[in-house]
Amino acid sequence: MTTPFIHAWTDPRGNVGRRDFVKQLAVGGGMLGAAHIGWRDLMIARAEELRKSQRSMILLWMDGGPSQFESFNPKPGSKNQGPAKTIKTKLPGIDFAEFWPNVASVADKISFIRSMRSGEADHFRAIKLVRAGYPINPTIAYPTWGSVIAMERYNAAFELPAFVRIGKPRIRTRDINAGVLGAKYESFKIDQPGTLPSDVVPRVPTGVLKRRLSLADALDSEFARTGADTVVQEKKDIYDRTSRFVTSPRLNVFSLDDEPEKLRDDYGRTTFGQGCLLARRLVESGVSFVEVFSHGSKNDAGWDTHGNGFRDTPNLCGESDPAFAALIRDLEQRGLLENTLVVWMGEFGRTPKIKKDGGRDHYAKGWLTALAGGGIQPGRVIGTTDKDGVDVTERPVSVPDLYMTFCHSLGIQHDKEYVTAENQPLKLVAEGGKPVKELL
Repeated sequence: MTTPFIHAWTDPRGNVGRRDFVKQLAVGGGMLGAAHIGWRDLMIARAEELRKSQRSMILLWMDGGPSQFESFNPKPGSKNQGPAKTIKTKLPGIDFAEFWPNVASVADKISFIRSMRSGEADHFRAIKLVRAGYPINPTIAYPTWGSVIAMERYNAAFELPAFVRIGKPRIRTRDINAGVLGAKYESFKIDQPGTLPSDVVPRVPTGVLKRRLSLADALDSEFARTGADTVVQEKKDIYDRTSRFVTSPRLNVFSLDDEPEKLRDDYGRTTFGQGCLLARRLVESGVSFVEVFSHGSKNDAGWDTHGNGFRDTPNLCGESDPAFAALIRDLEQRGLLENTLVVWMGEFGRTPKIKKDGGRDHYAKGWLTALAGGGIQPGRVIGTTDKDGVDVTERPVSVPDLYMTFCHSLGIQHDKEYVTAENQPLKLVAEGGKPVKELL
């Protein structure tokens, strides 16, 4: 456990004022040689600890929409169930589809919402809704939730990105980014866990890099005097954070080489499995939001199983199941689960009606979300669908309800307004939702 070398009073977001910090430093930090240590150096040293005191979030994104029948809400005996059998779980009376034995063994540490409802059954529109918390609006590019968290948790002294995305969407035109928040809060993208993008490692010595950045700064200052102050400042902020990132010794957090072989096997030697392991490393290092994409390695449809679903779904589950369970166990064993909200979901579910080739179409009435950690009550099952899985019969949960629950878990004021890059005020969460109180 890390012992703080200095105690600094912070606000709920972990920020500390320079004046307050210096006052406390003068009272109790004389032995540190404060006269010889700069404010920036001290804050960089404290940045990781300050961020670790806040809750982080890992989103496990099932790209394409997973079937509730073949996962955590099977309907044995129904004509809509299909060939998937059911298995018992750690939750009495709660069965899963047979493809999830590992998650079944840790189900008492996870809560499941079986009654998600939305009005969007088109991929593009549903992804915008579920990953931003707002319905699609052609005049406003709502930011993905990771970018909102990056803004809320922003700390200039922290060297690692606040928002990291592992893997990539199956169809890039359906992707969602920082939108109106601008490039400052965009995700740092890792296509292959364990391997940094080729443009991250500097191709010139640090001294040369600093000279080049100094020249760029001088040119930007000239440009700023023409009236482009805001644009230049944003660019300078990004350059400053990027230069510290690419020269930081913390880059080794992105490598998986020092992880035990047995643990890597537990997660699964797949892109998704190793991505979940990397997600644990990142939140352990103080990263606020990590998104891990799952769309399988044996077909090109991901979880969008319109055709051959009974053939492809077992493979998809076989990659997701060990990784999800290993992540929960790993976080708990390291004492990280209480401060890490883990969410498993896609943009919607699949239809009760089965197609002739064993596929299912899009379905937005009665889909699934699973949540663990982050103060969420474990082992709860929220909502019910009818015996054939056609519609919600008890406790419907909307996307705004879900986002209100996220806010409560992460300690974020849900009705807070932020100002977009175009100086437009927006609330963090769309109005009309209520937290799922049974989870809190």
